Amino acid sequence: MEKNFYEISAGGTMLREGSYLDIQRSLVYRGERADFTPFLNVPLKELEKQLKASKVEEQKIYDQLKEAAEAWDEHGAQTLLLEKAIEYLKVPEVKHTANEWKQQKDGSWEISNLVYKMTFSIVKFGDEWKLTWELSYTAPGLSVGYWGYTRSPRQRIEYEGSKKYKTLEGAQKYIQSKFDQYADHFETLSPRIPKEAKPFFSVNGQLLQGYAVMRQVKKESITLEDLMAQLDASFPAEAPQEQVETDRDGDAAQEQLPSAAPKAPQTEEPKSSVPEEPGLEKPTLFETSPKPSVIPAGPQTAASEPSPPKAIWSGRKQSTLHKKRAAMVR
Repeated sequence: MEKNFYEISAGGTMLREGSYLDIQRSLVYRGERADFTPFLNVPLKELEKQLKASKVEEQKIYDQLKEAAEAWDEHGAQTLLLEKAIEYLKVPEVKHTANEWKQQKDGSWEISNLVYKMTFSIVKFGDEWKLTWELSYTAPGLSVGYWGYTRSPRQRIEYEGSKKYKTLEGAQKYIQSKFDQYADHFETLSPRIPKEAKPFFSVNGQLLQGYAVMRQVKKESITLEDLMAQLDASFPAEAPQEQVETDRDGDAAQEQLPSAAPKAPQTEEPKSSVPEEPGLEKPTLFETSPKPSVIPAGPQTAASEPSPPKAIWSGRKQSTLHKKRAAMVR
């Protein structure tokens, strides 16, 4: 088999649907296989004419390839859009506890909705109680693609680990205060998302169904004229001198009028005939029924020790020490 005076390199030719089309072909000249015999008796001008005609035909083929590539642009874009839409629709709904505290398999507690998730665990560790808690976004958008660790914003909103307390009540009181701080995050199943956290709930650039971003309230600009008008309204101009003199005459006339009739003496309300029992105090106006706790009690133990009795997080009775202090105050 006769070998050609050229070799074809097409290693870069590749098609990835909906992504890129790459056509690369190149010729490599092998001089030792070439044969110039057909051109030896042909005039040079004729050879140059044939060269020009060959380049024209080559340009026509190139133009046809460009038209084919442009036709691929439209079909490739449609393929890309369909792939992204299907990927968007395949994202599963976030699993949550419907804003209720539920204990997990590992013994920790969780309350969550479509946007936020809060977890905590209290574990007996020697003579202390170790508290670990976290508040984070559910971030369903992370299920598609990779999200760099250093990219802002972060999925975790707040986290504290290995906080140690001498008593179980101290740990429970602290986690109750943290939940009270973020209680408004768990009032609806799908609270509005902060604008900076939108990427966590978006897939392929589109916000997932069932979510909404917080509305931004525009601040009204206050001009210098507005401030001057407010000052004029707060400090009205002084009345004319004639008006002031008239007011003084009116005051003098009022001084000559007889004084009003004396007020009737106030009668004291009769005291109750029932004597007050000693040692009992009347409740103040600020004493109300205690708010029911929303944090579940029931910590986990690190060893096989029996679980301590569940603490009543709110509305619990005062200890003996508190009663002694109350007696000292009375």
